Amino acid sequence: MERTATSSRQERIREYVKASSKSPVTAVIYSLIYGPFGCLYTDPKSTVIALMVAVALGLVYWPLIAVVWVACVLVAPFQVRAYNAKLKRAARYTVI
Repeated sequence: MERTATSSRQERIREYVKASSKSPVTAVIYSLIYGPFGCLYTDPKSTVIALMVAVALGLVYWPLIAVVWVACVLVAPFQVRAYNAKLKRAARYTVI
């Protein structure tokens, strides 16, 4: 009986993680289309930082905004991977 309760809990944790996980491909697509605003999908804090850097570089020389845009695209899958790992760690304590 103990084994079925544990396996059932493990199954509920897997379902929760699968339903709440984010896709790295989606993050890259959002970042390609929306640039720094695409980071909202992955991490709102990074969006604020990327926007501040983009504005600062844009004031110096506006084509430098492309550097921030490309950086957002390159960083997006790593942010999603970190988010999903954090979600898996937290799922052990949130799913009953």
